[in-house]
Amino acid sequence: MRVGWGSWRSAAVFVFLLLQLPFAVDAKREKWAHELSELTPDESIVWGHLENGFRYALKPHDAKPGLVSMRLVVKVGALDEEEHEQGLSHFIEHMAFEGTRNFKPGEMIAFFQKLGMGYGVDVNAFTYHDKTVYHLELPQNDEGLVRQGLQLYRDYADGILFDAERVENEREVILREKQARDTPSARISEASFRFSFSGTALAERSPIGLESVVKNTSIEELKAFYRKWYRPDLMTLVVVGDVDTDSFERQIAEAFADMETPRKRVPKRKIGRLDRPKPFRTGQLSVEGVERYTLEVSRAWMERDSGDSWEQRKEDTKRSFATSIFNERCRELIDGMSDDFANYNRIFGIPYCQLSISSGGEFWWDAFVWMDQLLRQALVYGFTQQELDYVRKTWLQSSRSAASRYETAEPRMLVDDLVESIANERVYMSTDRFSAMMDAFIESLTLEELNAAFREVWELKRMSYFMAGDLSKSFDGVALKRRFKEDRKYTVLPFVPRLPEEFEYTKFGNPGTIVESSVIEEIGAKTYRFSNNARLTFLRTENEKDTVRALVRVGGGMLAFNDSNPGTHALAMGALFRSGFGNHDIEDVYKELRSNVSSFIFGVEDHDAFTYRGVAPVEGLDEFLKIVSEFLWDPTIDESAFEVAQSKFKQSRELEPDGMNEGYRDLYRMLYPEEPRFHAPSLLDIVNVRRDAAQDWLGSALKEGYLEVAVVGDVDEAELLKLFGETIGSLPVRRESKADFAAVRSLRTRPSSGKQTIEYRNGMGDSAASVIVWTIQDKLTTRESAALYVLSNVFESRIRKRVREGMGASYSPSVRYVTFSAYDTLRHIRADVDCLKSDADSLLDVVLEIGDQLSSAPASEEEIRAAVAPLEEGLKQAWQDNTYLLENVLYGVQEYPTIVERAMQYKEGLLSTITSDDILQVARRYLNSEDALAVAIVPSDPSKIAEVPDWDDAKRAGAVK
Repeated sequence: MRVGWGSWRSAAVFVFLLLQLPFAVDAKREKWAHELSELTPDESIVWGHLENGFRYALKPHDAKPGLVSMRLVVKVGALDEEEHEQGLSHFIEHMAFEGTRNFKPGEMIAFFQKLGMGYGVDVNAFTYHDKTVYHLELPQNDEGLVRQGLQLYRDYADGILFDAERVENEREVILREKQARDTPSARISEASFRFSFSGTALAERSPIGLESVVKNTSIEELKAFYRKWYRPDLMTLVVVGDVDTDSFERQIAEAFADMETPRKRVPKRKIGRLDRPKPFRTGQLSVEGVERYTLEVSRAWMERDSGDSWEQRKEDTKRSFATSIFNERCRELIDGMSDDFANYNRIFGIPYCQLSISSGGEFWWDAFVWMDQLLRQALVYGFTQQELDYVRKTWLQSSRSAASRYETAEPRMLVDDLVESIANERVYMSTDRFSAMMDAFIESLTLEELNAAFREVWELKRMSYFMAGDLSKSFDGVALKRRFKEDRKYTVLPFVPRLPEEFEYTKFGNPGTIVESSVIEEIGAKTYRFSNNARLTFLRTENEKDTVRALVRVGGGMLAFNDSNPGTHALAMGALFRSGFGNHDIEDVYKELRSNVSSFIFGVEDHDAFTYRGVAPVEGLDEFLKIVSEFLWDPTIDESAFEVAQSKFKQSRELEPDGMNEGYRDLYRMLYPEEPRFHAPSLLDIVNVRRDAAQDWLGSALKEGYLEVAVVGDVDEAELLKLFGETIGSLPVRRESKADFAAVRSLRTRPSSGKQTIEYRNGMGDSAASVIVWTIQDKLTTRESAALYVLSNVFESRIRKRVREGMGASYSPSVRYVTFSAYDTLRHIRADVDCLKSDADSLLDVVLEIGDQLSSAPASEEEIRAAVAPLEEGLKQAWQDNTYLLENVLYGVQEYPTIVERAMQYKEGLLSTITSDDILQVARRYLNSEDALAVAIVPSDPSKIAEVPDWDDAKRAGAVK
């Protein structure tokens, strides 16, 4: 049966989660959200259901010919589990990949790889609080392929085998997954969530479940849970892509119509009610070894749920918009704030607001007081028209950019929005209609409405307070309350925004003229050299409507780095950006970027150049080019900006919550001894950075160095050339060519080898990693590099099969072939295996043994096909992706002319020509276990790290003297 309605889609800015209990429409199915709302849905979507209650939503979208994204949504998750079942939804998801009626485990892997997809429960399915979702990405809308995909989904629905051996293996894998996710940051987030939603099932349930349940549940209990919840009237198939809906409906009926619906009624989900809030409620979590304190002020409350309506969407938008104004104010006043300092949304229908900040041990009292003062200031005086106008401009830009990109987006970028709207009972409106309605509403909002909405949400007397970190004593809420009482005796002053002024750019020289141009026939790109030697490469595509991506490459970057202190390169870029330019400080620059550019990144990660990367709507390209030009015109690091950047960097490192990062930093020092350009700085390095050293390194390079820009996107060529000539093309003359840096490009490192152990400070329980790196220091042909890509995929498959599927000792092992365009003779094959501390050393031996096997006997043809398929499919889709075109084809193409030739070789099927002999040859040359660096990164014995404030110190607390 087909229902001719539509659904709602968020414009990526307004995301509010809403969950409702199932509507008992009839014995077979629940109604779609649009059948219970006045909102007009997207007419392009075909909504249907079978007689057994199985539902489907099909959205034709042919922007990427042939591609089809499919999701099977099963309405069961952590919220539906009884106390003794916590984790069974997630366990079932794992078992879906361990053998079904028509797909044995090996056959399932082959099917995914044939589709060009990665394989594993961590990438092909997810379990949430409210649902389990299975993913398929079809590279062609081939009827046979669709039939196979639907057959696999049908097997998930009622054909999982629950083989005893596979159950025991996945039991261990899930425990490893649970351990891998058990980072300090995750613990803090979970504790905060439990605190905020105390009284509801949300606070008591986590999708990964309880360790005791995972360890002890029986096969019969798994099967019983599976039969109870995997039923057609709790399933929805969601499809977006290049589809023939009539044909798809027929195949859905063939695959699912004969599924039987259990006689028992669908169990009702009970979320429960929030605990009655206590006056000045406080919560805490002590995490040993974490010196950073996480401080939160939050509120959650219950409201009558009347379903999805335009009135509720407008109310939520007002609340969220008002909170965004507050967030922007906080970000401006508290230097270094992230963009999500304050937020409001709905969590499963429950309105929720939160402010959060990180603080060092000696500052946490002040941080709580700052938060309280900022709230009081906004509540008492409200916001200003200037603040409203700025945030409104950025919201509308973001909304319109998202709407314009929708038409050309890949199906996989759209399908999950549709899944969320269905799961959360929200109407999926057409993008055009929703954007028009919401933009008009945003335009109409007044200051009075937003101030009222803010006061409603952020009611001070109803706020709760949460703290996490290395707490030597309990969080004393009484002392904090006394501190607030004392501070609130003083009146806060109103916020005074800086007077608005027009953003002025420097007047550079006369517009540059083109002195040389050519066409790269293979890809249709055009290259130009301007009169100041600035170079431009341009490729027009319609892959992303009304969007342009740009990459600016300047000077020699890390190739020119000669300082012995790695803190210099780590700090220089941030200090320069913080310095601003002309009469504009960092806040002016930030606001200009936020108003016009979607993404702006300055770095030296590419090693062979300083880089500016930008993504913008077409009308924002001039702002991107102007701001880059300003930094190239006068790349001066201001003394005060440098000191602030240095202090922020040091504080960030001191307060880093997850200790394993420390271990990986030590690994790089082993891989690249005496090569600080590859090292992350220590605290001492950061403290000892000199401003003049940073200035000397990047100043002349940015001002005079070789300059090459690549632009790809939906932009008119004549308009781009005009903008480029007026900005980068009008700068003083640049160097016509880059120094060859021959000695650096051919550097030979002397990495450590053999088995090593790195200990990091306590902070992640028993979490460890086994990392094995083979360093390659030869010049390679393109074919040899292609063979190494395939070898890495074969290697990863063997590790996954033995370590994860055979031993249950790892959750997500990986192998990568790492290349560096800056260096002619430096590459790596790197295997990473997450594990327990007790397994780390022995897993090094296992991985080395697998490497030896690959270098002693040919890989099978089946292994090679399975390794090549996802690589080839990825390449096929990549040529329709502007990010790939910019970063892999146009990247420095005038500096590296052969890059196009290599890209075309891969496009034309080079990987498919790689043979078992090719792989064996490179494996024999480079997978020598004696040359490998094999490192176990493990936690050290627990030790006290943080000195915590004395919670009973009345003077420190600011209590009564």
